[in-house]
Amino acid sequence: MSGNKLPQHTQKQRIYLYDNVKWLAIVLVVIGHAIDFLARTNTGNQLEKSLFVIIYSFHMPLFIFISGLFLKPMDKDTKFPRDKVISFLAIGIVLRAFTSILKLFLGEKDGYSVLDMYDNYTWFMGAMAAFVLITWILRSFDKKIIIPVAILVGCMAGYDKNLGDKFALMRIAVFFPIFIIGYYLTPEKILKLASVKWLKIVAVLVIAGFVTLCLLNKDFVAQFRPLFTGRNRFTVLEKDQYAFGALFRLATYGIASLMGLSVICLLPNKKLGYITTMGGKTLQIYFWHKMFLIIFEHFKLYDAIQARTGDTAATTIYILIAVGVAFLCSIPILSFPTKQLLSMGKKTMK
Repeated sequence: MSGNKLPQHTQKQRIYLYDNVKWLAIVLVVIGHAIDFLARTNTGNQLEKSLFVIIYSFHMPLFIFISGLFLKPMDKDTKFPRDKVISFLAIGIVLRAFTSILKLFLGEKDGYSVLDMYDNYTWFMGAMAAFVLITWILRSFDKKIIIPVAILVGCMAGYDKNLGDKFALMRIAVFFPIFIIGYYLTPEKILKLASVKWLKIVAVLVIAGFVTLCLLNKDFVAQFRPLFTGRNRFTVLEKDQYAFGALFRLATYGIASLMGLSVICLLPNKKLGYITTMGGKTLQIYFWHKMFLIIFEHFKLYDAIQARTGDTAATTIYILIAVGVAFLCSIPILSFPTKQLLSMGKKTMK
């Protein structure tokens, strides 16, 4: 059970590749949340639905993988990392408070969700706290046991009627295998893999093939859209597909891995000006972007644009606005309160 010593991260200089990857991932998070209401089952055109599936197929798994990749190795003597757990939980609670106050100010009656155990937006912060906690608990076990078991649990979770949005339990079960695989690797290993030239050609083919599949195959989009969010049971599948839900989940893992690694292979390992800088500010962007989207949806900004342009043009403009929101949320003044909450977690260790 022991003998699971992890290699230490040896890279002393900052690896710009991962900041660039995180920049792309957080921009896709903002875009995905912006077009979510357009891509639901009974609304939105096929382009919007396809775009949603393309984004959700890998953007959160990529974020979670990178988070695991940079979690410091732990052994049996490692103390409980309560600073990280406290910080993540605190950020989630404060974020719910901020969005609740904003909704209250806008007159929305469903805005009171500060301690909502069924919250489906700030789940990521609670999940990150859970990932760190579970990894610490399992720190002395052999990865040859942990990884297969984690994947098995993730694949079987969709059959459990007790899992769902409550405390984000479904998403924790589904996405933990991705986090723990990242944890057992090192940034240097992935960087070495990404530098292989022929893999870059494969990466282009993988992305082009998957994008084509999503744009041309409506059935694929309809089947996998609810699965890529990680929050749904296999009851979202057709009745004759329910028994094969675990295989569908395994397929989402495969797609997320191929797409995520393809993106890593194609992004440059060099500083790209402010884009790379934004990659180091993903937490504050995540915290603030929803505030803007809530305001946009409340005042029906998309509808106003659509009335003047048409569906496709409106979606394009709305996506560009979402990208602008990501840049806006990265400005120094909006480092509050995530910077302070992270510091609060560290202070509890003293």
